[in-house]
Amino acid sequence: MDNSNIRIYLAISGALIVLLILVILIPFSSKKTENIETPTTNQSPFPTSIETNSTDSTNSTKKLTPIPADFTGALEEKIPQPIIDLAAQKKDLRLKTPLSLSTFTIDFDYGEDKFTVTLKEPKDQAQKEFESWRKTNYPLLESSQFLLK
Repeated sequence: MDNSNIRIYLAISGALIVLLILVILIPFSSKKTENIETPTTNQSPFPTSIETNSTDSTNSTKKLTPIPADFTGALEEKIPQPIIDLAAQKKDLRLKTPLSLSTFTIDFDYGEDKFTVTLKEPKDQAQKEFESWRKTNYPLLESSQFLLK
């Protein structure tokens, strides 16, 4: 290649690099502009300056009539009584937790939506006592609602 062509390419490349550096550095230069505050003029009144309870005779004669809400869009379905009883028993036990008895302790795990049963030693006897206690006091709660530890 000719030396003159190389010099031209180098000159153009150098000029582009300098131009690129200037484009990057100029916006970030440390020139500080003075903030000139312009007074704002508000032609509309503030909401608190408008009187709403006027004694005008035209406003006092108008009365609002309520619209009855006959249909809200909700499906009115009867919930079966066994589901209501199950929910009531679960709520009752959840309100009593943490429940500590002689052979086991019951707590409620909101993440799992289940009761956590911590059995004391001996565990086989404690589990039998827990099962009889559950069947006696909360017969609608299934054993799947309880996590045994």
